[in-house]
Amino acid sequence: MQIVDTNIVLRYILEDHAVLSAKAKKVIDENIVEVPVEVLCEVVYVLSSVYKVNRKEISDQLKLFFGETQCELRRRNAILKGIEIFAENKLGFVDCILIGYSECENTKVHTFDNALQTILDRQA
Repeated sequence: MQIVDTNIVLRYILEDHAVLSAKAKKVIDENIVEVPVEVLCEVVYVLSSVYKVNRKEISDQLKLFFGETQCELRRRNAILKGIEIFAENKLGFVDCILIGYSECENTKVHTFDNALQTILDRQA
């Protein structure tokens, strides 16, 4: 298995650098690679804080990315659900993934975060 880092995913999604974006596209299109959840979290952070991309657009870009590529993503359904949830509220991305785990994998999430707990309670 091969793993890609944040820069590879960003260059692929943003297509903002002639040389590096082409290299990223080649890596992703010609190999089976995994995008670790840690990398995905950093991608969301960079897109939102550095590039000032809004939550809905980040969600749309990531869903498109995972829909069009063969990138591996552990706990795929739960994380994709978390990506959808991210577009719909103001919770942090990791909290959205936790909700995805709860919803898609019937996983009990323990938290002291009131906003997260409110959403988890609605699922019950």
